[in-house]
Amino acid sequence: MKYFHKEYFNLGDFESRQKKAKERMNYDSTIVTDLEIKPINQPEIYRMFYVPTNETIELIANISRLDVILAKMYEQLPEVAQNNFFINMLASELHSSNELEGVKSSKEEIVRTTRLIFMEESSTRKSNLRFKNVIKSYFELREGHLKPPLDSKDCRKIYDEITSDGIDKSDYPDGKYYRKGPTYLYKNNKAIHRGIFKGEETEEYIIDRMNDLFKFMEARTLNLHQLIKIAVSHYYFGYIHPFYDGNGRTGRFISSIFLKENYSWLTAMSLSQGSMLERGRYLKMFDVTNQIASQGEMNYFVDEFLSVIITGQEEVLGNLVQKSDLLNSIMKKIELDETLSNIDDKVIMNIMAQEYHFRSTGNGIGVEELGGVFDYTPETLRNKLKNLYERGLLEKVKGRPVTYKISKNYLEE
Repeated sequence: MKYFHKEYFNLGDFESRQKKAKERMNYDSTIVTDLEIKPINQPEIYRMFYVPTNETIELIANISRLDVILAKMYEQLPEVAQNNFFINMLASELHSSNELEGVKSSKEEIVRTTRLIFMEESSTRKSNLRFKNVIKSYFELREGHLKPPLDSKDCRKIYDEITSDGIDKSDYPDGKYYRKGPTYLYKNNKAIHRGIFKGEETEEYIIDRMNDLFKFMEARTLNLHQLIKIAVSHYYFGYIHPFYDGNGRTGRFISSIFLKENYSWLTAMSLSQGSMLERGRYLKMFDVTNQIASQGEMNYFVDEFLSVIITGQEEVLGNLVQKSDLLNSIMKKIELDETLSNIDDKVIMNIMAQEYHFRSTGNGIGVEELGGVFDYTPETLRNKLKNLYERGLLEKVKGRPVTYKISKNYLEE
């Protein structure tokens, strides 16, 4: 089935186009929502609807298949590799979201803050580290502790956590929950009105439309797969544009919370990965659906949204497979290495291998990191590391505190 916006311009006059849209909306299989939109530059209001297709079913099946593979591969990793992969994926997720929103950040900075929070260092509790709140939110997402927003209060709480760094004070919401004024999207140096607006009643209008969105996601009467509902709600949140700034990252995080209800955290966090990799495609699916040519049909957006998630999943899987194969190869070598007769040396080399292949900052491992693995004094651990270094199995990364990484010669010989 062709998307309606692709047929729109071949249907003769305006009346013929509207007639065809109504026919499509009245198919026996069509699911019509209570959500309404007003495409830009015209006065008509359209109900959002979706026509079930085999193409969408195939995309849903593909997401489920990849989710099982991702979860299984991750669970097979040893603990250090698991923790480092999560930290690096969280950093990539946040960095991707920042890139999409134009927020300046480096992946190294995010990794550093994430590791401090992950290790629960007391110094981070009262610190002003950038992105601390949003990183903690992703920790909660991973553990499944976050619930989807049920009202505007919940939504504003998520917004405050996700945008605590990167929003200018001039762009903070001026209403109780949302913005009270218009907001604009600039394209080719031209201001294009974006987001719903109703004069002095703007926030009340936004609250009403957000309530429609919450009801849509809670509804059990619609015969819609959860992934389709997430896609539709993702568009509608962007259409409402409830805040002056930070709508994109907030909308993606809320969608990730919904995804985590039925899928692994790896899939939930694949949305921002795919959105960054397919940035042009991601932005286009909003623009096309906002046009009168779509007449409220959601098929194009749903399929593109699901495809973006798949792109993210495939990127994560490719990264996971490659790192896993490299790790398995070196761990097999360590196991068979007769020069490593001491079991402690094998354990340390295994940890070093996991750190090398699954950690992006290259800061190495020292006594502090090994303290949670061995019941030895710091001095004993320091001597064990020094012994491996002197034998050429480790390379020194830095001093004070001294840290090491596995030798490249050992990896490649």
